[in-house]
Amino acid sequence: MTYVNLYKPPAQDTPVQLPDDDDPLDLNFCLPIPDELSSDRVKLVPFIPALHRSQLLDGVNDHPALYTYLPYGPFSNSDVDAFNLWHEQRIRGDPTTVLFAIIDKTSPSPPSHPSQGGAFAGVMAYLQTFPQHLSTEIGHIVILPKYQRTFVNTNAVGLLLMHALEVPKDGGLGLRRVQWQANAENAPSRRAAERMGFKMEGVIRWQRMLPGAAGRPSASAKDREGDPAPDVPGRHTAMLALCWDDYKRVDVQALMDRTK
Repeated sequence: MTYVNLYKPPAQDTPVQLPDDDDPLDLNFCLPIPDELSSDRVKLVPFIPALHRSQLLDGVNDHPALYTYLPYGPFSNSDVDAFNLWHEQRIRGDPTTVLFAIIDKTSPSPPSHPSQGGAFAGVMAYLQTFPQHLSTEIGHIVILPKYQRTFVNTNAVGLLLMHALEVPKDGGLGLRRVQWQANAENAPSRRAAERMGFKMEGVIRWQRMLPGAAGRPSASAKDREGDPAPDVPGRHTAMLALCWDDYKRVDVQALMDRTK
């Protein structure tokens, strides 16, 4: 019995067709998404580039450190094309991922978006969402500097946890697991997850490569003789999760209601 292996890697130079800002955006996500998820102080709405892109890029433009631990970026308002390409390939092009705009309802809407219902405070996503396994992940988190160390991150994460882990009769997706991955060097991210009830499950060593200048490396393979990519560092990833049998809505709500 003989066999063949006809695999061909995806073409790297295939042009990406970007959606028209004037057309309704197809989120291309594998689960239903409501128009908004809302608490008393924060709401999450699907990120629509035509509405939210300029607010995000203006907010991160002078703060490249926001992307220190992310395997992409930093983005700026001087290179909108780079962001559009990332959004199309990493967000809209991946049915397991949907990005949300975070709106601070306690702050006034900007003059450019008077009906927004508050100020743009950052972004956050579901990713690695697998309905067949009733699981998802919270990530792609960028909180603008003005809103860090406030109620914004806690409320946004809380809303995504509730929507993911509540059963359908209570308005949720009925998932069993929500995970959180962080660069093992990123202690603030790990603490933020643990504060919301996520439990540390371990560190996945050499979980990914970090080509170019994307993300802070955890380790180098330069001393490994014969390594296929000796100049590309790697990342160790901390894996945390909050599952249905540890989740308590009342505990998450109490964190969201805190004033400090």
